[in-house]
Amino acid sequence: MANVANNSIAATYGGAQLNELFYEPVFRSDDIMRNYRVIPNVKHKMNVYTSAALTKIVDPYTACSATSGSTQFNIDDKVITAGRCRVALEQCTDEFFGTYIEEMYRSGADVMNVEGTQLGDAIVNRAVAGIASDVVRLAWGGDASTSSYDALTGWMKLMGDDATVDGAKSTYTCTTSSAPTAAEAIGLIRKVYDAAPAALQQVPAGEKKMFVTPKVFNAYLANLEGSSADLAIVNTQDGLRRVSFRGVELVPMYEWDTILTDLNPTIFVDSASNYSDGVCYCAVENLIIGTDVTDPEGSFKVFYDDLEEKMFFRGYFKLGVQFLYPSLVQWGLCI
Repeated sequence: MANVANNSIAATYGGAQLNELFYEPVFRSDDIMRNYRVIPNVKHKMNVYTSAALTKIVDPYTACSATSGSTQFNIDDKVITAGRCRVALEQCTDEFFGTYIEEMYRSGADVMNVEGTQLGDAIVNRAVAGIASDVVRLAWGGDASTSSYDALTGWMKLMGDDATVDGAKSTYTCTTSSAPTAAEAIGLIRKVYDAAPAALQQVPAGEKKMFVTPKVFNAYLANLEGSSADLAIVNTQDGLRRVSFRGVELVPMYEWDTILTDLNPTIFVDSASNYSDGVCYCAVENLIIGTDVTDPEGSFKVFYDDLEEKMFFRGYFKLGVQFLYPSLVQWGLCI
């Protein structure tokens, strides 16, 4: 018996279309409000004044005297230069004409406006995540001599140019410098911790961080597996997993891998050789960020222009970084 309904469909069947876009994860290492000191309302340049410690001023009393002690301390200044940062993106609807994405477009006179559509939402989602990651990348790796990094001068450049910081960094010999083992990772971290200046040693553990490359972080985790030692236990606080060494939180810096692939920061150079794994042990209050907004990743606007028939994404903010005291930071490399 013949079918009552005959197949006369000319369209090619390509499978069902899932009405959802999947976003590739964009990992950022940390929250700038939690791991650094943020100074708002920096329009372009701001002078930051620092006062050195005053020590060895107590002498024995011998007799009445008008003579004062000769010990002095310096009041110095450092400058935060906030670079003018801009995010400029645009989208025209004709990019996806003839695809399933066109089914998500508006109708009639608003067909060219992708605001509020799934495509528009995807653009905003990707842009916000990208800004968040870029802020951390530029804060650490900013370098005026390199494209995509020239918005500001970052901490790696500033500290690498400081003879005290760069000259005091520790090194730990690893079997393979680009792939530290569990024993080498904890050995490096211990050496950096022990070599830290006395001023940094005295800062409470909760007010310091150890910023580490992802491979050092992952190798260090191997030391925790199956261990209940209180010195380096994985804690959960406010719903976040936190890994610490002797009470100091370790922060894996995923952006460092990108920086070290693109650049050769002086702070990661030892004996004229470039290395890719290390640790920055630092007081939180020693790393300062100057900006004119409280949330760079939220400082944007999205609008549609009927004349150009495009959706535009624009973000503007100013961003600059500085560190205050060489005595409150210690670097270490796996070589």
